[in-house]
Amino acid sequence: MGNRSQPSKSGTGQAGHTLVSIADLSLVYTAHGMTPVHALDKISLDVTQGGFVSLIGPSGCGKSTLLRILGDLLSPTQGDIRIGDASPRQARLNREIGFVFQEAALLEWRRIGENVALPLELRG
Repeated sequence: MGNRSQPSKSGTGQAGHTLVSIADLSLVYTAHGMTPVHALDKISLDVTQGGFVSLIGPSGCGKSTLLRILGDLLSPTQGDIRIGDASPRQARLNREIGFVFQEAALLEWRRIGENVALPLELRG
């Protein structure tokens, strides 16, 4: 997924400020009696404000796994992730991040506008 770039020394809110920092991130799936699967192996990446990142690769290479870790849906086996100054869990609890699943998950009993408004209602 790329080599780690040097973090910027810019202040908060300025172009080049590091928004997401991933260092030596690994995730190994293990199941009793099965060979461990290394889904991610020592990934390092910085995402800076104003930057653009694409995750490209074949099915099964770890793109969705990395996004699930960033969204606090999975925990890495090792490594460190910072979203601003927070862990993914803290960023999620602070409502500083959000994500949209690939498959639509509309509530059938709600109208379109009500489905769109649901996150706003939940947030108060």
